[in-house]
Amino acid sequence: MKRPVPAVVAKNRWVIRFCPLWLFLVIVTSCVLATGEETVAPRWQTLDLPFRVLGVASSGTSLWTCGTDEAIAASTDGGAHWQLKHQTLGGNLLLTIGFTDDKFGYAAGSGGILLITEDGGQTWVAHSAGSATVLLASFADPRTGLIRTPGALLFTVDGGANWSTVSAGANAEALKSFPYSFALAALDSDHMAVMLKSGAAQYESQEFLTTSDRGKSWKAVSIPNVTLYSFLRTQGRYWAVGTEVIDKDKPGGGHGVPVVLSSSDGEQWSHSINDLSACGPEMCVACTSQGCLSANGTITNVFADKTTYWTFPSNPKLTPEWASSGSSICFIGATLYCASATQATKPDRGDGTVPPMIGPGPLGANPSQGPHCIACEFDHFLVDQKVQGAFSIKLVLDIARNGSVSAVEVDGAPSPEIKSRIEQQAQ
Repeated sequence: MKRPVPAVVAKNRWVIRFCPLWLFLVIVTSCVLATGEETVAPRWQTLDLPFRVLGVASSGTSLWTCGTDEAIAASTDGGAHWQLKHQTLGGNLLLTIGFTDDKFGYAAGSGGILLITEDGGQTWVAHSAGSATVLLASFADPRTGLIRTPGALLFTVDGGANWSTVSAGANAEALKSFPYSFALAALDSDHMAVMLKSGAAQYESQEFLTTSDRGKSWKAVSIPNVTLYSFLRTQGRYWAVGTEVIDKDKPGGGHGVPVVLSSSDGEQWSHSINDLSACGPEMCVACTSQGCLSANGTITNVFADKTTYWTFPSNPKLTPEWASSGSSICFIGATLYCASATQATKPDRGDGTVPPMIGPGPLGANPSQGPHCIACEFDHFLVDQKVQGAFSIKLVLDIARNGSVSAVEVDGAPSPEIKSRIEQQAQ
């Protein structure tokens, strides 16, 4: 029997006040899919699927989405058309989806739902992941995987029949000093790793927890002089992308440069010798197996033997929830947006800034009052210098029966730009 989503009354209105606001604003965000069509940038399509899209991924030449009503859909033409592969009306929310290869994939979300495919997404089979919402997931194969729930970091080596808690062993302080599970990567049947952060944002300090013996023991690993923005599995290795401080011993101190590291075990890391200069202006962030966003309009793939580039129309609504099939890119904002991508030589800097990566809240955090927020990433942004003083800003959220945010109202913002940013982040 399917476990129903805990419903809230449709169109409940919850008011959240932000006060005071000085140098920056902290915004609560969650993923939604708005209905209807809108034009936000040339050559971008806004797509209205029969469910609210909450996760996006790619596998080979196919794009995949997941979302409300336990729905999964695939596109083989760059997002122009979508075929529904799985759906349970009134079912749980699928928050994340991923593929290890062309055949094996997984999707997970609220109510502990975990779906596995071994035939390229044609059929999806339910497995047990407990009853808590799965915020993050990574599987190396049908038996070996990691998940993050609001209260625990868990792994399985038997396809979900049993789950064990990730332990730092003798280095248990790592989980106390770095309580944010920023990214997970299950590499193979023996190797799994977690990138922990001291805070939810990409620029916070990090530490790794790794295992090379199917989770029997875990080791805390630190990499000096780096701040890592993305951590993932691709090309049969772990990859970490961010910045590194060099020349600290020279007059005037050190300076930061882009860095890409790879490892076969999560303990010994080597520097990539690929061209990383495209990562310089905005840095490479929000990485997937297809590459990283190095500008709003550029994908820089630093994981191949040689750095390659794809360009796409810049979009002010671009988010870090994106996927590319090579000839196209789709991302989740207030709706699902898709556009063509073109392979290029090293491109000029794109327009606008790239979106920051934000991880889930800390392990074991107390549930919020009112509606229980399951996707509450925080982002900071600088306020115009003309804005001075403290402001109380009222945020009103309309929550649909399926638990997603359907509308946002902001009152009391000191400028139209701040009002727009709050509305965009809250959606």
